Amino acid sequence: MTYPPQWRQQPDSAQAVNLMQAHPLAQLITTQDLLRATRIPFVVDTVEAVPNRLRAHLNAQNPQVQGLDGADVLVVFSGHSTYVSPHWRVDKGRGGTYDFEEVSVRGRARIVEGIDRFRTLIDDLSSLIEPQYAEAGDYPIWQTSMAAPGYIERLYPLITQFEIEVEQCEMISKLHQQFSDEDRRSVADHLSRCNKEGSRAIAQKIHMSLNQ
Repeated sequence: MTYPPQWRQQPDSAQAVNLMQAHPLAQLITTQDLLRATRIPFVVDTVEAVPNRLRAHLNAQNPQVQGLDGADVLVVFSGHSTYVSPHWRVDKGRGGTYDFEEVSVRGRARIVEGIDRFRTLIDDLSSLIEPQYAEAGDYPIWQTSMAAPGYIERLYPLITQFEIEVEQCEMISKLHQQFSDEDRRSVADHLSRCNKEGSRAIAQKIHMSLNQ
């Protein structure tokens, strides 16, 4: 038996990259001594639209830093998600569930050094994330060159920056594919009326897949 089932797997690498860039705050999961997880933002680097490296940094006091260099790690990017009520389907014979999208990246971490590399990481994170909040005000994208004198130099010893060479990237897209078009359309119509942003985003994806 294949798990996750084939209908949940999204083989398009570009779709995985889009999700990681839209939702860069991800769970870094390690098992060096204890099972640990920390949510941090990642930059994803690609080669011909295929993810090949993740870049990030941790607080140097985080226990995950110990043994991180050379460790096998898992990073989970969570996209939009929503609950789906049985009431919203035409066929009422099955229970409630969640629809969602996520990307899991497995690879090997290595600690990297250099304040210029750190500046580039922060600038890349800002360039990725700040435009997603542009409606908050008419500001230029923040870059380390805008920081107060000495700020980056004081911050740098307090962090540990690292990279992950991507060995496996798997995207899961659970959008009610196993249900009839009639049920899917009904679910999407109900979700589009919800106040939750994630619900409306999933509704749009279901509608788009029905129209393909």
